Amino acid sequence: MDALRADEINKIGVWGMGGVGKTTLVKQVSQLAEDEKLFITRVYVDVSWTRDSEKLQDGIAKIQQKIADMLGLEFKGKDESTRAAELKQRLQKEKILIILDDIWKEVSLEEVGIPSKDDQKGCKIVMASRNEDLLRKDMGAKECFPLQHLPEKEAWNLFKKTAGDSVEGDKLQHIAIEVVNECGGLPIAIVTIANALKGECVAIWENALDELRSAAPTNISGVDDKVYGCLKWSYDHLKGDEVKSLFLLCGWLSYGDISMHQLLQYAMGLDLFDHINSLEKARNKLVTLVRTLKASSLLLDGEDHRNGIGGASRLLFMDADNKSVRMHDVVRDVARNIASKDPHRFVVREHDEEWSKTDGSKYISLNCEDVHELPHRLVCPELQFLLLQNISPTLNIPHTFFEGMNLLKVLDLSEMHFTTLPSTLHSLPNLRTLRLDRCKLGDIALIGELKKLQVLSMVGSDIQQLPSEMGQLTNLRLLDLNDCWELDVIPRNILSSLSRLECLCMKRSFTQWAAEGVSDGESNACLSELNHLRHLTTIEIQVPAVELLPKEDMFFENLTRYAIFDGSFYSWERKYKTSKQLKLRQVDLLLRDGIGKLLKKTEDLELSNLEEVCRGPIPPRSLDNLKTLHVEECHGLKFLFLLSRGLSQLEEMTIKHCNAMQQIITWEGEFEIKEVDHVGTDLQLLPKLQFLKLRDLPELMNFDYFGSNLETASQGMCSQGNPDIHMPFFSYQVSFPNLEKLILHDLPKLREIWHHQLPLVSFHNLQILKVYNCPGLLNLIPSHLIQSLDNLKEMVVDNCEVLKHVFDFQGLDGNIRILPRLESLRLEALPKLRRVVCNEDDDKNDSVRCRFSSSTAFHNLKFLSITNCGNQVEDEGHINTPMEDVVLFDGKVSFPNLEKLILHYLPKLREIWHHQHPPESFYNLQILEVYNCPSLLNLIPSHLIQRFDNLKKLEVDNCEVLKHVFDLQGLDGNIRILPRLESLKLNELPKLRRVVCNEDEDKNDSVRCLFFSSTAFQNLKFLYIKYCGYKVEDEEHISTPKEDVVLFDGKVSFPKIEKLILYDVPNIPFKMNIK
Repeated sequence: MDALRADEINKIGVWGMGGVGKTTLVKQVSQLAEDEKLFITRVYVDVSWTRDSEKLQDGIAKIQQKIADMLGLEFKGKDESTRAAELKQRLQKEKILIILDDIWKEVSLEEVGIPSKDDQKGCKIVMASRNEDLLRKDMGAKECFPLQHLPEKEAWNLFKKTAGDSVEGDKLQHIAIEVVNECGGLPIAIVTIANALKGECVAIWENALDELRSAAPTNISGVDDKVYGCLKWSYDHLKGDEVKSLFLLCGWLSYGDISMHQLLQYAMGLDLFDHINSLEKARNKLVTLVRTLKASSLLLDGEDHRNGIGGASRLLFMDADNKSVRMHDVVRDVARNIASKDPHRFVVREHDEEWSKTDGSKYISLNCEDVHELPHRLVCPELQFLLLQNISPTLNIPHTFFEGMNLLKVLDLSEMHFTTLPSTLHSLPNLRTLRLDRCKLGDIALIGELKKLQVLSMVGSDIQQLPSEMGQLTNLRLLDLNDCWELDVIPRNILSSLSRLECLCMKRSFTQWAAEGVSDGESNACLSELNHLRHLTTIEIQVPAVELLPKEDMFFENLTRYAIFDGSFYSWERKYKTSKQLKLRQVDLLLRDGIGKLLKKTEDLELSNLEEVCRGPIPPRSLDNLKTLHVEECHGLKFLFLLSRGLSQLEEMTIKHCNAMQQIITWEGEFEIKEVDHVGTDLQLLPKLQFLKLRDLPELMNFDYFGSNLETASQGMCSQGNPDIHMPFFSYQVSFPNLEKLILHDLPKLREIWHHQLPLVSFHNLQILKVYNCPGLLNLIPSHLIQSLDNLKEMVVDNCEVLKHVFDFQGLDGNIRILPRLESLRLEALPKLRRVVCNEDDDKNDSVRCRFSSSTAFHNLKFLSITNCGNQVEDEGHINTPMEDVVLFDGKVSFPNLEKLILHYLPKLREIWHHQHPPESFYNLQILEVYNCPSLLNLIPSHLIQRFDNLKKLEVDNCEVLKHVFDLQGLDGNIRILPRLESLKLNELPKLRRVVCNEDEDKNDSVRCLFFSSTAFQNLKFLYIKYCGYKVEDEEHISTPKEDVVLFDGKVSFPKIEKLILYDVPNIPFKMNIK
């Protein structure tokens, strides 16, 4: 951790043998760094593929994209050098921690775009490898930390934690200790063996100990023999050939993440799961076996959890625990060692290896980097799986290449260019899985001869037309055509012929569906063909108009996972959240019977450009399964839903850009009216709602209303005779017990959010509240609600023109805990804000008006920003009160955990701090920014200077009357002043006389020093002074020559100063007396 904190160290290495815990360590260290806020963000990248020299160049792009994804950066350039420049520019601006894990060969950081020079202070790189020399000599690590085996006590504690306390029993403990000893102190061996033996009887423990002791040594580079023995034992004791085969397959496949979708395609092709021919059953089996391997610590969650919008489908596994998996590098090495031996014969072959005339391997992965020619005939009579990787676009496959592979079941030819497919492809009678992802494809009619084919994937391929011969693939279970942007022609009756099809993926692909009833033999497929696919359970399709969907509901009947979008390619840009998604435009939800039935199962619904959701009430239980609702651009809607009950499973709701919407939900019927007669009845509307966002709804008056019709609701909102009578946005009958995030944006008719009498559990779980551009909002958080918001963590209030108070504490016990978990508060553009906190005692001493009054105690607040607030406050009741007599914090305010304070554009602020604060106040403040406060007289007074020992960064800009920054009057001259301050920026302070004010400063004022002798900023590294002191008036020292001003006096000590910038500071002829 000290190395991470040290500015002079920008590259750190961690090295040790495989399985010793390097990955765990670097992840834990990065978490600690985040907890200490050493960096703005952190990025983890697994680079285990660097062991393969041919993958290094491709890997550069992977690292670039991974870092960009984590930073939310969208590259403008396409080539690697341009992207590197963009990435470097971003990384140089911010403090970012980058972790490169499992490095095997040198990676050029400059080619990636990672700043790596010694003078780079922002970005830091932590690297993990088995090789210390690689880290020090090739990667330039300044500090390298070795990671050794766990000590005996720590090894035992880890084993006991994993296996359970039963290992301490009298019969088992001595055996367990011996088993731990056989693990050699290596965490991966300890955890794997502990998981395998958990809950087993003594006999199995004794047998395990015997087998571990007799395990044969191995010569796997970088893998300890004891680790190999433990992992091999765990493999041998997996129950069943299916899980063992899956383990070996995962180890054999490429380094890094393996998508579950890809694993399923391979497993189906290899018939890995005995006697399972159904895609759905195979998928469930795969999920089960993956869970078994994870529980045995032989498989890990994939690092890449992004629910990507491009590439192969993830819909099949949206409701599974994993979208991707990966293996620890040591486990993978052991798996490959096991797989290379008979009877498995998994082979990873490099391009420069000699081919034998006959090869007995069952699984071959061929690295074709820089290969331009393959053998004319490859005789592999036992071969079941052929994977060609890193294929050069110029590589040609001889037409006779596949003649000797009669047993081949899986063929992956991704990223190749084919004018026509090799003619001997038809000689693969047992082929079950064919992957042609990201290929340039011409004539592929030959595919029709692969009668046993069950999986066909052409994701991202350049293909314009499917051949009619594909209709012969009557055994096909999965057809993935995602991202086939140029696919325009699917001849009629092809899809209907795929009678066994279970999964059809056409995201960002074919959209030229023909209308039903068109009989032209040359026309495209129509959606009614899908009615013939009785086994279809999973589908991703896009239709240009919902009218093209079949009127019959057979197509929808068996769907368990679907994404059906009506609209353009951009419809897919919102990431998947559930496995049942429907996006509709300009359609009545009840217009077609099929849609109505599909709606009952839908979990994610997006609606746009609707005049009305449906004609008449939505039938009961139609929305019972809905979890996510997104509505936008529905300018004809006055209300969203007219229903009696429903939405019981809804978790997220977003409604925006609906010009006519007056309320979200309206109820009708005598049942509801009778129920609301009873004050306090909780109808539990939206009981599971966690996220609510309402934006740009100019006519919205309330969220819900219990009345017989919309007109009654409108009358109840605001009496025509008395426009000051307002109905709260949320009625007293509604409870949101699980709401975590509430965003209200651009709601001009919003007056009050909360009813004065809410159920006790209402909004109890609210963590984030953001209110933007609500010009009519009168009251934000009333006193009766304040105790319900104990879990509030973040709050933003921006551009609410008439809001006078943020929090109302009137009538509350003065000792009450106020918002104990609030960490971040941002207030901006509140021109009439009189006080942040309103209290009944506020007006007793209003000659000094405090934004935060004495009752305030936000004990966990870490970030506070106040910008452009209170500039139009009218003091009618206090005519004699100078309008600028405003203090931000009164004397009892306590912010013991505040880390960052930002004050911008506060023209009436004269003082920030009261002359007396509780001892713990502001002790953790690290960053203070004060901009455009023209009335500010004093910044950091002497009574607070010792509180700011943790201050690291101070910026003061455009404060017109400020004469001093620090006031040290009355303090011991030997006191430590701001010992952690690293950066000080002073700009546009025209009347700045001294940075430091001291009672002795006038004794020798013939030479005025901006930094006086008592100053000792021992850790200051950056000092910036611009446009300061140019209006200083020396009325009492007329004879003082203006040029007799120096920056530092003779005792100033800045031992760590690195950068000093002076710009347009008058009267300073750059005299620096530095001792």
